[in-house]
Amino acid sequence: MEEIPLQYLYKLNKSDIPKAAEVCARAFQNDPVIREIAKEKASPDALYQIFEYILKSQMENGQAYASSANLEGIALWEPNDVRKPLGQRLRHLYYLFQIRSQLPLLNEISRIDKVSQNLRAKYAPPVYFYLALLAVDPEYQGNGIAGHLIRPMLDFMNETGIPCYLETQSSQNVAMYEHMGFKLLARQGLPGTEQTIYGMLKNPDGKVS
Repeated sequence: MEEIPLQYLYKLNKSDIPKAAEVCARAFQNDPVIREIAKEKASPDALYQIFEYILKSQMENGQAYASSANLEGIALWEPNDVRKPLGQRLRHLYYLFQIRSQLPLLNEISRIDKVSQNLRAKYAPPVYFYLALLAVDPEYQGNGIAGHLIRPMLDFMNETGIPCYLETQSSQNVAMYEHMGFKLLARQGLPGTEQTIYGMLKNPDGKVS
């Protein structure tokens, strides 16, 4: 995927993945969905391995940015129409083999991701960018880092005419995204939990910063 230059953000590279995975693990350590589906399986080390796998595999086709080189927060964006060649698929299998001890937790996360995929298939437009991951280090939460990470990409998508789709499991985040111009498309209960996933879309209809 061609690199998208975004103002005010730090573009992640492969050497940043270990630190970025640490940030994601800390950000999701107390996530309600993770706590319900994983229980004792969601140790800090387990989450680190899961997010290292996610970043290594998904950064090949997506665009990952941090709020700065200090990595206070991470955002990973993906186009929806990616086709993975055989070599890439084999490489991803190798990444998966490296974290085989975390397959029980990864299977639980994949079960939730299936609900997410079904929502996208039903409600998202034919072409869009997907906010696949948003994580802010707990030390920096509440300081506007999430908005700082999202707005430059939304401006890029406004300029290029591409919609943005995302999901969140937080009703509080729904209000934050609505303030940025997203509209709530659908909500779906997550099987085996008391949590709800919300699908949201922003059409390219004006600047957000």
